[in-house]
Amino acid sequence: MTRMPAPIDGPNADAFSACNDLAAAKNANLYRAAMRLGPERQRFFLAAYASMRVIDDIVDDGFLELTDHERDYAREDTLIAIDHWQQQIQAAKIDGDNPHPESGPLSQQVFDALRLTLGRSDLEVDPWVDLADALRRDVAEDPMDEWDDFIAYCEGATAAPASIFVYLLSARFDNEIGYTSPLTNPPLYHARDMAIFCYVVHILRDLPDDIKGPDRLVTIPAEILIAADITLGEIRNAIGQKKYDELDRLGTILLERAWEHFETGQARSAELLAILDAEETDTLSRLFAVYIELASAMMDNGYAAFLKDRDTIIAQTANNSLPG
Repeated sequence: MTRMPAPIDGPNADAFSACNDLAAAKNANLYRAAMRLGPERQRFFLAAYASMRVIDDIVDDGFLELTDHERDYAREDTLIAIDHWQQQIQAAKIDGDNPHPESGPLSQQVFDALRLTLGRSDLEVDPWVDLADALRRDVAEDPMDEWDDFIAYCEGATAAPASIFVYLLSARFDNEIGYTSPLTNPPLYHARDMAIFCYVVHILRDLPDDIKGPDRLVTIPAEILIAADITLGEIRNAIGQKKYDELDRLGTILLERAWEHFETGQARSAELLAILDAEETDTLSRLFAVYIELASAMMDNGYAAFLKDRDTIIAQTANNSLPG
């Protein structure tokens, strides 16, 4: 059952409304899936993803969009912003005061929402710390030469946020003790490989948009480009000229790597079923189905065929599994 977002009221309504504005702005599939949860878990989702959205936007839409000269000038301040953000996360976890109430990056509203959710849970701050490490790598502009470099980046940039969603699926809320989860393995164990699978599909899905920006915004390791015998410049030209056949090999190689993680991810996701109820299981299945259907569309007739009908396929797969 798809729910509308739970009504946000009470003394902390403004804090969670501010989080909703941030969390709903991007990643519509995950937002739609989270809105199938109960109101308490929705609020935790909003606080968690809003907090991550803030720092991700500072790096992706701020720092990485700058010119070479501007990035050199802004690098130190951006790294300080990540440090301050991590300090705010850690303070929220222990129900402490906001260590940077004026300078952020988290506004007082988002900080308060996170303190009221993460601060009342048995979830550790590891996902936020892992994301901070991935963002520091972005700011340092460390090269992504090999597939292992890509996987290490994914563990912070995409698997860590996904692990929060896994936690929320399994968590139960009690007014007295807050949020607790019966998971015996860390949430990352269940989330990692399916998150990597989904992220690779996401890269292929959004490549026509991402390639319009600077090369540093395209997270395809050099090892894969070499294997596909193509450069980012050639990808940009092929998409600009709609010569999609030139991208088939790239799509095939990335999808083969993605499916390797899918098999492990499916097995580890299945271990969750013993503790999820029917609706929670359905929510997880629907979220995965969006990316499975996209991957299947890319494989059935080739990546080039997918790109030719991309917008229609994206709309259909999302609405089939997670109708708005």
